[in-house]
Amino acid sequence: MAKVQVVSDRLAKVKCREWLEKVGFTDIKPARNQSCDLIARKSDKTYFIEIKYSSKEEGNFFGTVMLTEMFQAICNKENYLFLVCRGRSDDINDWFFKLFSVEDFIKCCTLTTPIFLYHLDVEGRFNLTVPNFSKNTTLASETLIKQMWKDFKKWKSKSCLSKGGE
Repeated sequence: MAKVQVVSDRLAKVKCREWLEKVGFTDIKPARNQSCDLIARKSDKTYFIEIKYSSKEEGNFFGTVMLTEMFQAICNKENYLFLVCRGRSDDINDWFFKLFSVEDFIKCCTLTTPIFLYHLDVEGRFNLTVPNFSKNTTLASETLIKQMWKDFKKWKSKSCLSKGGE
């Protein structure tokens, strides 16, 4: 059986923490049960920091932002930051980092489609199972999907109209 390469953001979180310390953040901790990756302090202010990572060595890259992350961001605009980074080595000097405010980051985000999550239990003979991420998840159903699609088409058509000058 061929080995599957898993892209982990574990190294990115370590390097982001290291970089944040270099630029003056303190008390940097993993954000448990939050819609962000790290919580840190700077100038007597607490920040929620969402890491957006690419291991790609060069060229443009794009990433995804979950609705929960965006909602948390707009509800905490003054204290939420997006940290975009790129790198693969252990040497932090080989990495790129850039912090964005919610206002700046959201200007360059587009909504393409809502995302559904699933879980494939490899040890359980590759059976699909319901992900157990949080108590606040909603089980997909045909009714939910149809309603989301209907709402999504309204959002998209309004967006296309506003781009046309209305």
